[in-house]
Amino acid sequence: MSGITQEVFVLGSSQSVASAEERAHLHLDVEEMYDALGMLIARGFLDEAVPLATCGRVEVYGVSQRPERALRVLRQLLARRIGVPSTHLEAHSYVHRNVDAAVHLFRVAAGLDSVVYGEAQIIGQVRDALEHPRTRDTAGTLLHRLFQHALGAGKRVRTETAVGRGAVSLAGASLALLQQELGSLEALSAVVLGAGDTGVLMARLLRKEGLTRLTVANRTLSKAEKVAAELGGKATGLDDLPALVRDADIVVGTVAERDDLLTAEILRDVLAEAPERQRWFLDLAHPRNFHPDLAELPGAHIMDLDAVFEGVEAAREARAAETPRAEAMVREDADVFMKWLRTRQSAAVLTAVREHVLQIAREEAERYARGRSPEERERLLRLARSLARSMLHCPTLVLREADPDDDEGRRLLETATSLFGLTHDFGSEREAS
Repeated sequence: MSGITQEVFVLGSSQSVASAEERAHLHLDVEEMYDALGMLIARGFLDEAVPLATCGRVEVYGVSQRPERALRVLRQLLARRIGVPSTHLEAHSYVHRNVDAAVHLFRVAAGLDSVVYGEAQIIGQVRDALEHPRTRDTAGTLLHRLFQHALGAGKRVRTETAVGRGAVSLAGASLALLQQELGSLEALSAVVLGAGDTGVLMARLLRKEGLTRLTVANRTLSKAEKVAAELGGKATGLDDLPALVRDADIVVGTVAERDDLLTAEILRDVLAEAPERQRWFLDLAHPRNFHPDLAELPGAHIMDLDAVFEGVEAAREARAAETPRAEAMVREDADVFMKWLRTRQSAAVLTAVREHVLQIAREEAERYARGRSPEERERLLRLARSLARSMLHCPTLVLREADPDDDEGRRLLETATSLFGLTHDFGSEREAS
């Protein structure tokens, strides 16, 4: 219903629709996403937008009065910036709208749509997206409320169900898979590439499992030094990766980098020095840090996010008994949000109608009051306001109950704007920073 109510939607890609290899081709840096979304907002294609990027997903939550047009332009722009055909993006992505978009985000925040079912790290990532410094420029009242409701839903599911009980983080699940292959880690050495949330968590878990030789490598050396000092390891930059791999049994990739950090060409000579040595490359980055051709080299084994996903399915099934309760809670919370949204949309139309009619009454009273005394002018203004409010009484009652998601409600809201000749912009205001 163009021009009357706003619609919330999400365009995204995750492990549910695309493999790690396919998602690697759909990566766009978060700052680039904010640049693109800011441009679409400035040009009127979007009213609000928030990107959500994790190691397993990349999504854009948007608000628009013309969602079909907004989604079409958003797909085209993202595909152009990523460097893939828009058909490729469409084939490996999903779209949810209105209540389905709310349910989706609430499921994400609750860990119900994660690679590791019930994992807790995702709720922090949803909070980080809401609190990102650039979100204040791209999100308005609607998306702020949506994300706040999602955080509440995620917390409620974890508090009132056992979905998260016994669940591990993505890093924890990855470590468990490594231990299935390697057994004890005490005699091994590891290099963690990246000192962000996932890298730090992985480094801590490796240390906790008894690994004594740990190196943390990061583009910003000071961040690596801080983590290494906490864990009693070494810190270095990312300048000489082959040298780091030479001394490592385990290499963990968590760096936010568009291009592959390690390929067969880069490591061929190093791995050829000791072809009998087994090395494990654990790729937890999105897009990937390690090119699949590494597996062709002697002694090289790759585990990516798809391998982790397969490995945690058993744990997901063990907690499946709690899923119906968790899903019901998510749906209930999404319905609460949508009720707020419908009320807000109806109120926007009602407010515009009332302001429009009262403005006309005021202008007409002022026109007939010219040349009259102040007392007569005031009487005319009061009479005009009284007549306008009396005329608005029945429309107000009807419009207040109009549901934008209902066919009859949509017709009423649409008819109201047409009958009263409204040109009011119902776009959302930006949150004050």
